Amino acid sequence: MSHEPRTVLPTVDINSVGVVTVATNRYLEYWRDMAMSADEHLFTDRTVVLHVFTDREDEVRGMAGDFNRVTVNPISIEALKWPEATLLRYSLIDEHRSDMDQDLLIHLDADMRIVADIGDDLHPNDWPGGLALVRHPGFWRPNWPHRLSLYARNPRLATQDAILRAQSGSRGAWEQRPESRAYVPRNERRVYVCGGTWMGLRDPFLSMVHELSERTKADLIEGTIAVWHDESHMNWYSSQHPTALLSSEYCFAQGFANLAGLDPKILAVDKGDERTR
Repeated sequence: MSHEPRTVLPTVDINSVGVVTVATNRYLEYWRDMAMSADEHLFTDRTVVLHVFTDREDEVRGMAGDFNRVTVNPISIEALKWPEATLLRYSLIDEHRSDMDQDLLIHLDADMRIVADIGDDLHPNDWPGGLALVRHPGFWRPNWPHRLSLYARNPRLATQDAILRAQSGSRGAWEQRPESRAYVPRNERRVYVCGGTWMGLRDPFLSMVHELSERTKADLIEGTIAVWHDESHMNWYSSQHPTALLSSEYCFAQGFANLAGLDPKILAVDKGDERTR
């Protein structure tokens, strides 16, 4: 299936930015570090509001004085464990869409760190559909001939990629069960994106969130959980709608040989096998 024709959206002046995060239980500690990095690096010449869904609302309010520039909007929810915190994030955002009134909205996982200035490098009015998703760091590869050099240094990676292409049609951890609404047919699997960082102009962002909320809830009603939860549904959306694709610099993972040529802007913190939200 080809992407729908690009819709020309009205130009939006980006005067305000909202960052949306789910951070319950111990993830609030990760969120605080992310918030401090946003205070230092994110759109430093604009109004920035951090919307955080948390079961520790009073603690978030107590942290407000730690920030020099950004403001916080804690949204009280019950404590969520894994995988509910990922499965339900679209529904949480959709239910509180009236809070998200900034011109540009950015979703960041709590365990992200912004490690370089972000602002002028992004051009939201040029994004197809008003949205930008991020190539998954585990499946990003440099262009040819640099990819040949990468494979020469890492022959196991070349073998893994060949197996993925044979089995799935494309690199990525695609949902392959047709009973899930996150299912992407083999011939529509192109670029696999990550669930940790995504962004868009307000209306397209919230429109996507609403659609994915409805699809995720419908899966749950039928007893189906997508293989990689919210990320699987995001990849279905990416396969069906035009979006900009940002490099893995915006969800950089340390220690990945395939990312050696990139300069990280947003860093994913290595938490080991921790699964508690």
